[in-house]
Amino acid sequence: MLDTEQWEECFQQIQDPDPSVRRWGAEALGDGDERALYPLIKILRDSNPGVQDAARRSLIAIGGEVTAYMTLPLLREDAYMRNTTRIILKQIGEPAVPLMKGLLKDKDDDVRIFALDLISEIRVCEFPEAVAEVAETDPNPNARSSALRALSRIYYPEAGQVLRKALADSEWVCIAALEGLAELRAQDAVPDIGRLLNNESDSVRFSAIEALGQLASEQGRDALVQRLADAESFEKTAIVKSLVQIGVTPQMGEAYDVLVDILRTGDWEEKMIAIRGLSSLRDSRAIFAILDEAGALDPSDPGSEEPVSAAMEGLTEFGCCEALLDAVASDELRHMGKVIAINVLAALECGRATSVLIKLMAGDLREVRRASARALGELHEDAAVQQLRDSIDDRDGHVRRAAAAALGRLRDRVAFEPLYAHLPLERYRDVYEEVIRALLAIDEAALCLRIAELPVHAREIIGRHGHDETTLLALSEDADRGVKLAALAGLANVSSNASVERLEAALKDADSEIRRAAVIALGQMQRGLDAVRELLEDEDLWVRMSVATALGEGGGPDGEYEDDDPWR
Repeated sequence: MLDTEQWEECFQQIQDPDPSVRRWGAEALGDGDERALYPLIKILRDSNPGVQDAARRSLIAIGGEVTAYMTLPLLREDAYMRNTTRIILKQIGEPAVPLMKGLLKDKDDDVRIFALDLISEIRVCEFPEAVAEVAETDPNPNARSSALRALSRIYYPEAGQVLRKALADSEWVCIAALEGLAELRAQDAVPDIGRLLNNESDSVRFSAIEALGQLASEQGRDALVQRLADAESFEKTAIVKSLVQIGVTPQMGEAYDVLVDILRTGDWEEKMIAIRGLSSLRDSRAIFAILDEAGALDPSDPGSEEPVSAAMEGLTEFGCCEALLDAVASDELRHMGKVIAINVLAALECGRATSVLIKLMAGDLREVRRASARALGELHEDAAVQQLRDSIDDRDGHVRRAAAAALGRLRDRVAFEPLYAHLPLERYRDVYEEVIRALLAIDEAALCLRIAELPVHAREIIGRHGHDETTLLALSEDADRGVKLAALAGLANVSSNASVERLEAALKDADSEIRRAAVIALGQMQRGLDAVRELLEDEDLWVRMSVATALGEGGGPDGEYEDDDPWR
């Protein structure tokens, strides 16, 4: 809250000739109260956009019903002020809604529409009956349309009935009612919507088709199938899309062409619908088209995750078929499309793909080679395993890492010596660690017998990921602090009496990091908690915090809640 001196300074700043000073004053008034409202509303008309923006944000920050009341008259001014006021009222949210009721009977059509749109956007209203009255009686069709949209987004038990009645209204009001019924998932309206498939208006028919697709009922499906025979051009495309949404792909000659056209020209929401339909048709011609579209996505964009997943799911429905193998081998397919296809082949465990993947490993496309290495690890073909062994010394670190991980999963004993021999040559820490983990998976005992030959960072990795009790106990006494810490953490993997005794001894170590590592390991094992509890008064804050976590992790007599075993 501003003090008296700050108020005075702000009021002087917003009158300064320098727009940057006026902006600072407007921003500072956002920490004030209702006394700042009039000055802020006044400088909403400032000639400088930065000052206008600062005033708008400060009004939103003050918020509340009083701010909403003070800004409401601005809805009657020019387009800029009306839009600015809408932004402010929308951000204020629920406190502004009661003020909208009086505006529903305003003489100005635009004011009524603005009020209804705000109710629709805020999605809260304590006077739905008044909104329903506008939807049924307002002389302006745009106001009736806005009222219908609002009714579909606020709680009103009779909303469906009002919306169904509006299906007999003028064209654009009818379309708003169709959108509202789809949003409400009003299954009882399907018969009424189905009758609109024969409406003379193209726009009404199109909206009815979309609504039936979103409602996804059997009755709607039957109405769409019946209409399909007489539909042409865009309407046929819309019907096919809606039928796919319902879960039915029409077995007509044109269905493939219609779906491919949607795949080529639609946005990604529509493309995903097309992919579902094409995978249902099982027409192998669609494989390349799907891969070509999905291959155009940018893998670094988080928004591409869902489309890629949809493409892979659809392609999996085709199985390990010749068309998928041909697409992977094709020089015409984008390299990201190849990566997606390779991942599908891996998911299908398609042994027939082995020779194709080996050939791709000899290419120059980095991402394709990496994906191929990972995929070969999912195949249990002799040729695939041999290629992975050969890839231990690949020029690409990611390929080496994928090969090592795959050989570890396969527990390929033949690969043990080549992997071990590669260790001194590996220059990347993450690949080195993957090789050690692979060796542990293939033959932990054999690796541990050679532990004296290994450098400090190798012993540290073994301490973190190993399961051999004797080795971990020995490493927990290692001269290197990092190895010791890793081994103490690794003892949680063993959970034997000897490991508990070693960890309890470590609780008395002079090094706070050693004590903390022991606390965390015992907490994971949920053993030795009496000894852990003694460190609640430890001099080190982080040790005390780890003790509190350990005592609470397992529930039961020693804890207060159950851990949900967080996903890794």
